[in-house]
Amino acid sequence: MSARGGLLRWVAVPLLVVPVTWLLFTGLGRDPRDIPSPLVGKPLPAFAATTLEGEEFSSQALAGRPALINVWASWCDPCIDEHPLLLAAARAYAGELSVIGIVHHDSADGARGFLARYGDGGWPDLLDPSDRIAIDLGVIFPPETYFVDASGIVRYRHLGPLTEEVLAQQLAALGLDR
Repeated sequence: MSARGGLLRWVAVPLLVVPVTWLLFTGLGRDPRDIPSPLVGKPLPAFAATTLEGEEFSSQALAGRPALINVWASWCDPCIDEHPLLLAAARAYAGELSVIGIVHHDSADGARGFLARYGDGGWPDLLDPSDRIAIDLGVIFPPETYFVDASGIVRYRHLGPLTEEVLAQQLAALGLDR
């Protein structure tokens, strides 16, 4: 081995190892729910889709009232955990809050089975077979919940299952305090 090859190794290895090590340590120590959303503070992207019942639904129907948009799937265990909170919020804020479900990477039959088993809140659950809505929202993995004010501005995105504390805090921020 030449002296030049040995020198190159002593220079190249630290140049590769140090940045990769830094990325691993700083990235692995973060809470994955802390990923910022570029939508927060901006208007909700317009969308239209078909509900599980076969009806057309447009985001224009959300105008003038706060909304909670929940991205979920029947195969998602954390979605099962948060579903009772969504049902309770829909009941408690009936007429004041629009609740919308976005069925993510799931079949209509799978989604209907989930609702039959865990409760159908009566809100529109939208099919998104092309992932257009999910892409526009920046969905990473269900469950994800978006809190939208009455003006149509996304105020908060929650990654993972909702908790009572987060739900109460974000609904209060939308002017729905109990």
